[in-house]
Amino acid sequence: MISDQAKIFLQELGTAAYSLGHEAYIVGGYVRNHLMQDFHQVPAQECFDIDLVLNTNAIEFAERFQKFRQDHHPQHLTFEITETFKQFGTVKIKDPEIPDYSIELASTRTEVYPEAADFPQITIIDNFEDDIPRRDFTINALLESINPMKSKHPFGEILDYAGGISDLQNKLVRVFHKDSFIDDPTRIYRAARFAAEYDFEIETQTLEWMQAAMNDERYPQWLEKRKNRFAIEMGKIESLKSKDKALQLLAYGR
Repeated sequence: MISDQAKIFLQELGTAAYSLGHEAYIVGGYVRNHLMQDFHQVPAQECFDIDLVLNTNAIEFAERFQKFRQDHHPQHLTFEITETFKQFGTVKIKDPEIPDYSIELASTRTEVYPEAADFPQITIIDNFEDDIPRRDFTINALLESINPMKSKHPFGEILDYAGGISDLQNKLVRVFHKDSFIDDPTRIYRAARFAAEYDFEIETQTLEWMQAAMNDERYPQWLEKRKNRFAIEMGKIESLKSKDKALQLLAYGR
């Protein structure tokens, strides 16, 4: 769940995007957890990190939205751009009226990994369907509209391009393709964490690909290459009451 004030801000952002000829959606953990409340009676928890995706260059949009918000806000307030990641086409913003919230805007994009565990090379695109397969799991690829009610997909509508709703209902963690754990091996730890945290199972083919990646002779090199990210994920696993399930999954093939 998010606060009413945060919802107002998102509605303003969606309206601005629509007025500029774009669409905007919440994606990732907020949408996943929102739906899990309905499917599995998971208690509602306020989400303070919100990931958005727009079918345009998000960095350029953020700059335009700053002026739009200042022009349309009753007190002419606007938000702060706190971090910009040109390499990935993403930008983080903070609004003074919702100071506890961190909001990240991402451009729809495709990704190519030069080598295993490398950071991807991106190409910004203008559609959501081709952006979806670059994500980690189907349950994290659901979109929730923040576009105005007069748009094709009005505020609150869920878009599911990859069967994520079915996987949520069936409690499955599923990747998009066989090289997913090689492109970004930290997904191995995330898969184990989600399975443990939510009492999900890793889909059969996904588990085979995960075990194959852990059995790859290059796996120790991948751990070293992304050691900071691996450390963050392991810290999250260690904090779980159900961490034993995750550690068992990570022990396969080790």
